[in-house]
Amino acid sequence: MTKQHGNSSAPRPADGAFTSGSQPTQFLPDLPTTSWHARFYIADRMRIAGTPILRWGYGFLVGVAVIWLLAGLPGSWGVAMLWLAGALALAGAAYIARRAQYVDFTATASQLPTGVLLPTAAKIPVYVTGLLGVERKERAFTMAPGFYRTFATREHALLCRVNERHLWGVATWPEEETGLWYAFFAPQQIVDIAAGCLRYGHHTFDALAVTYRPAPSNSKHRRTPGVATLYLGFPDSAGCTTVVADLAVEWNPAVQWTDRL
Repeated sequence: MTKQHGNSSAPRPADGAFTSGSQPTQFLPDLPTTSWHARFYIADRMRIAGTPILRWGYGFLVGVAVIWLLAGLPGSWGVAMLWLAGALALAGAAYIARRAQYVDFTATASQLPTGVLLPTAAKIPVYVTGLLGVERKERAFTMAPGFYRTFATREHALLCRVNERHLWGVATWPEEETGLWYAFFAPQQIVDIAAGCLRYGHHTFDALAVTYRPAPSNSKHRRTPGVATLYLGFPDSAGCTTVVADLAVEWNPAVQWTDRL
């Protein structure tokens, strides 16, 4: 469930922190790019002259094929087809990585723990993968540094920060995507919870996959999905245990967790 907060778009805290009361909260660092899935994510989001790096890659491969044909270079059609095949292979690999949200989640069967209320002031560090929103904007992010917390109303929240990033001195993250992004869901919206491990590049995390029914979107241009899944990767197992115990206070299925996701 995405929710509108305030009147400013994607508020941007200074120095990678936001202030809760008098104490600034430090977010987890961005993860390094150490796998093809991670590289596809970066190439799909970061832009050169307003165009994603991945599209520049497609254009290069197709352009070489066209030039090869027009210039009548050795091999002509055969070599041109190889360049086009490379473009198609790149597009196919990018599509597969995008469908998996650039991560690999493996669910494991486990008993639901006893519910333990999380104090409303507590914030559990987490990397979030899934649909986040701010104001009337929604975007899908992968491994965005953030925090899990629960308000006094028992509404659960994920508060994430997308940082400015630069690559090769010419590629940048879209400015309109930097800042704070959120996901909110109430206990009654939860459809399923699965515990497991989440892999992103060479990093493996204890994780939860929370499937829920989003509330109607504020956006006039996006149709709210029937269900959505948020993948929560924790830097330590204690954080994962704490969050699932908090979720278990109200969410109590009649059977054990399964790997239904």
